[in-house]
Amino acid sequence: MERVNGAAHALEALLAFDAERDSLGVSELARRLGCSTSTAQRAVNTLCELQFLRRDDQTRRYYLGTAVLQLTKAWNRASSLKRFAEPIIIDLAASTGLVATFAVPDHAHMRSLVACDGKEGALRGYPLGGELFPAHAGAISKVYYAQLPEKARARFVTGRPMAKFTATTTTDPLQLEQEFRKIARAGYCSTHGEYDEAVSALAVPVLVKNDPLGAISVATRGDLVVDSTLIAQCKQAANDLQSLLSLQRRRR
Repeated sequence: MERVNGAAHALEALLAFDAERDSLGVSELARRLGCSTSTAQRAVNTLCELQFLRRDDQTRRYYLGTAVLQLTKAWNRASSLKRFAEPIIIDLAASTGLVATFAVPDHAHMRSLVACDGKEGALRGYPLGGELFPAHAGAISKVYYAQLPEKARARFVTGRPMAKFTATTTTDPLQLEQEFRKIARAGYCSTHGEYDEAVSALAVPVLVKNDPLGAISVATRGDLVVDSTLIAQCKQAANDLQSLLSLQRRRR
């Protein structure tokens, strides 16, 4: 179990680096991950040994290493998730008339990779591509994190401060855990006004070999009729994406 936890911390540390944070110190990383500096130090030591990070001895800051570049090149040679998901999300938006989105986990959030407006128009005054959704609020986040084991979920959701975006945002850890279990049993999640006021959404998980990869949602302003037809449309989109990704993996 210690090895699993160590690997999880190392992966979380790696995901803390992005275009806006190309270098991090151990104290910064510990604050971002919500862990002790000793835990953060062990994580970066492991990543440095594997060349996923490199250390500047003068500044004592860490940067992405050569192993990350190798992974990036390999992923670019394969095809990106966005390429596979885009036509499926476009079709889902067209068939439902709703805003359709495909998102993947990004630390304690879900990041939209593909979003397409339906006939009712955009939810906001700007595209949702690249948008971050908090792990504890909204259908697309909840349906993904509901698929994780409880201890893993706690690191991203209940184990950190949670903002109350609207009157209907749940921030009580025990109540959230009950909701996650209910969502996991149902296989989908529907919400109203949890993250955006007056926005209703339905989301289903995208699984590859039973492992959660991301989530697909449809959303609208106002009320959303969540019936068996709409649930089936979302699940079919998820199944189509799962099939494409599984086929791609077999070809590698």
